[in-house]
Parts: sequence; structure tokens; C-alpha cells
Amino acid sequence: MEAGGVLLVLGLVLVAGMAGGVVARLLRLPALTGFLGAGIALGPHGLDLVPHAAVQTLGGPVNDLAMALVLFVLGGQFTLRRLRGSGAALVRLSGLEAAFTFALVTVFSFPVLGSVAGALLLGVMAVAVAPATTLVVLKEYQAKGPITDAVLTLTALSNIWSILAFEAVLLVLVAFSGGEAGPGAVLWDATGSLLYGLVAGHLLIFLRQQSGRDSDTVPLLTVLLLTIGACKLTGVPHMLAFLVTGAVVANRSRVFKPLTGAMDSFSQPAFVAFFVVNGMHLDFGIIQASWLAVGIYALARTVGKVAGARLGMKLGGLRLSQIAGPSGPPIGLGLLCQAGAAIALAGYVSEYDAALGEQLRNIILGAAILFELAGPLLVRHLAVTAGEVPLGRMLVHGTQREEGHPWLGALSWTLQGRRPSLRAHPGAVKVRHLMRPDPVSLPARAGLDEILRFADHSPYHHFPVVDDRGRLTGLIALGDLDRVAYDRRAARLVTASDLAAHSVEKGSLPATATLAEAKEFFAHFDGHSAAVVRDRRSRTLVGMVERSEVQRAVHAFEKAHPSSLRKGPES
Repeated sequence: MEAGGVLLVLGLVLVAGMAGGVVARLLRLPALTGFLGAGIALGPHGLDLVPHAAVQTLGGPVNDLAMALVLFVLGGQFTLRRLRGSGAALVRLSGLEAAFTFALVTVFSFPVLGSVAGALLLGVMAVAVAPATTLVVLKEYQAKGPITDAVLTLTALSNIWSILAFEAVLLVLVAFSGGEAGPGAVLWDATGSLLYGLVAGHLLIFLRQQSGRDSDTVPLLTVLLLTIGACKLTGVPHMLAFLVTGAVVANRSRVFKPLTGAMDSFSQPAFVAFFVVNGMHLDFGIIQASWLAVGIYALARTVGKVAGARLGMKLGGLRLSQIAGPSGPPIGLGLLCQAGAAIALAGYVSEYDAALGEQLRNIILGAAILFELAGPLLVRHLAVTAGEVPLGRMLVHGTQREEGHPWLGALSWTLQGRRPSLRAHPGAVKVRHLMRPDPVSLPARAGLDEILRFADHSPYHHFPVVDDRGRLTGLIALGDLDRVAYDRRAARLVTASDLAAHSVEKGSLPATATLAEAKEFFAHFDGHSAAVVRDRRSRTLVGMVERSEVQRAVHAFEKAHPSSLRKGPES
């Protein structure tokens, strides 16, 4: 197909995606669901408005670029700092969840498939999670917090386990079957991915240093495209390569955050095109043709993910959030999305056994329809119920009360008393509804080197300082670090408590403060974020609240209740 025709189709795909996103928001659904719906409408199983040749031409590059961007971001979750903290516990949790999911799907799919090899490979594919779907939903709703971080880390780990286990199972099957490819080719898939990732990560750091601060997009795109091309030419799966690339950049330099920030300028069109194109491939006829195998696979995978993650948290004694503790929704709900990674693995099976590969691909494609339509709703629901989606963001999307959502019904956990409706009086809105819970804090005795490392990874410009009992002692403003950061003599002497210029009274709000009081507070506070304490007496740090979230909530409630945000009594 000519280039002009392909570009025209790309433009049509983006227009349809934007229209689908608008419709989805009107229906109180994630925009991603609208992108998939637009693809279904455009594709051969809908109105069939797009030439099949154009879809084939666009599909490969769009999928590769979108997956590269997402996996690079997820790879950056694996920093030594995080692994020394909750990372080790998350690795154990993920390993247990993956093993439980693998075992459950393998056992229950064997009677249907009638093949040990097919059941083992399907069990491995069940572990994989769609990284693009999960990341895009969390970014759309600006979710931040320990549950969100855990979902991103577990998504990356799930794909690592799936890729490595897939290579191991395939190696054993090839060895026993005496296939032409041989064990060497299978081993090269894994080692080649690691090698390319290491080279790409260091090359990206070098190019970023040479190009300077004002050029992040070009080095990132250059390395991603070169790595995709090298993997394609040498027949190496590139999913693991980009996870390794992100991990290398995040651990070996300070440019990971600027690079991921630069992605926003071009990643959105790539993601819209990715989901619209993938929507064109969703064929509901596959579910009808293979309903038993698809149903068993989907049910076993869902139970494995949800129960396995719950079991992992219980055995590890891991509590990720004060809000979403043991009684909250299972974190496994955030791991159900599945599409590209598992479909790609099924495609690799076809290179060794065409009949088995086609059978597995049909099951994965059928289940992908269910998981891609329901998965985004469950990811959003998990983040909302964990209290990690700002109230202002939910007001904009009309999702302030999930239990009334027509698409969730009985699946929802009630949010009553935790997230007030826009129809409620503004006095019902408290700072605890607006804050980001469970923030990372600095110990009062931390030295300057630890403070600078903390500042490099903090999403805020004010850093809470706490004593040994978790009580807030003050806040450090990012600008105040300039006074000592370049004075090495002072650096050896100062601690976090010395630099905490903002007192508890001037830099924090009680969790019970009203929206009107938060508005008044930020009118006299010069920072962008403030600490939230349980109450003034205990001074226990429970969250951080951002000026922008207060402004968004104030704007939404002022439209619904004009002149109602008057300052109330001190909480």
C-alpha cells in the first residue's frame, strides 16, 4: 500500500480513537475502552472501513513502539533503592502469584487441550499482563501511591516471569521433540534480550549526556527504534530488552525521570493508535467457536491472579496502604489485563508447532476480548478504592461514586464515606479525600546525601520529615537545598531536621480539614504540596495534598454549589 494511503489510515485511526475516548468519558468509562471500541467499529468485525493491508502495515510498527515505551517505563521500577525497600517483598509476592496462576491454568486447561505441552505453555502465558493497558489507565486517572506503584512493579515482574518461563518450557519441549530450531535458538532469545537491553540502556545514557538537557525525545526515540530493529533482524523478542533498558537507565543515571517526562509529548498518539489497531483484531466469533477453552482459561487466570496475590500478601505480611489493607479490594484485580505480550508468545509457539500455536492463539485472543474490556475498569476501580486517584480527577471523569457505575454492578466495593459525591455539600469534602496516602518520608537524622537522593525520586517539591515515631517535625522545600547542596563543609554537618524550614503548623493540614479550609490554607502557603497529619495533636503523617488537587475540587464544587465554599470552623 502507498505511503499516502497508510498516512490517511493513520489519521483516520487517530480521529476514531479521539471520538471513542470522548464517548467513553461520557459513559464514565476509561478512555482506553473507547479506543478499543473505535477499533472494533473500524475493523473487519465491525463496519470494515479500513483496508486490511493498511492495518497490517500499521500494526507492527505501532505495536512495537507502544510496547517499547511502556516496558521502558516499567523497567525503571526496578531500582536498587526500591528493591531495598518493599521491592523484595513484591518480588516474593509476584513469584507466588505467578506460580499459583500457572498451576491453576495448567491443571484446568489440560482436559480441554488434551496436550501437556499446550497446557504448560498456556499456563505460562496466563502469567503475562498487558503493560500498556495497565499503565495508560493509571496515567489517565493520575493514580499515585503504594498500590499504584505495586501494580506497576507486579506488572513488570509478571512479564519477566512469563518470558523467562516461556523460554524454559519451550527449551524443554524442543529438546524432547528434537525440533529443527534446537536449544541454542531458544537460549539466544533470553540472553540476546538481556544483552540488547544492557547495550541500549548505556547507549541512551551516553546520547542523553551528549545532547544536553533540552533534548530528551530524540535520544529516547533513537535508542528505542534501533533496539526494535536489532531485535527484529536477529529474531530476538524485544519485551525483556526494554525492561532491562529502563532498569539500566534508572539505576545508572538521573535521566530516567526527564526521559519519561519527555515521552508525554509523543506517547499519547502512539497509545491511541495502539489500542484502536488492537481493537480491529478483536473477533467475538473466536469466543463463540472456542467458548469452553476460553471460559476455562479466563476463569482459572482470574482466580489465580486474585487469589494468588491475596495469598502472597497474607504470607508475606505485606500491607501496602492504610486505606486498602486486608479488607480492601484484591490487588490481583490490577493484574488481569492481557493482550499483546501473551499474543506475541502464542505467535512464537507457531514457529515450533503451527497447529499448537494456532490453538493457543485462538484461546488467548478470545480471552483478550474479555480481559481488555473488563480489565481497565478493574484497574481504575482498584486505584479509586485504594484512595490513590485524586478526588478532583474523579470529579472531572464523573467517577466519584463507583458503586453506582452501571458497568461494575456487584463487582464494586462501596466507597460511601470515603469519596463523597459531587452532589454532596462541599463541607462533606475533607482533606483526607484529596490527599495522596502513605507518602514516603525522610527521617529527621538523614544526612544531605540521603536527602538529595530522596529529592531526586520524590514527586513533590516539599519533603516531609518525621521522627522515629512517624510524627511530622517539618518540611524541607526543594529550593532550600540550594543553600547547602554546593557547600561540602556544611553538607557534612546538616541533617533533615536542620533543613526543615516549614514548621508543622505552617506546612501541614489535618486530615479532617474541610475543602474551604484547604483553599484558605493554600492561599497563604507558598508551596505546591503540603503534608497531611491525622490530627494536630498526634502529628502522625498520613498523606500529602497538592495545591492543584484542591483547586480542581474547589472549581468542581463551586460550579455545583455557587458561593458555598466559605471557611468553616477549625478542625
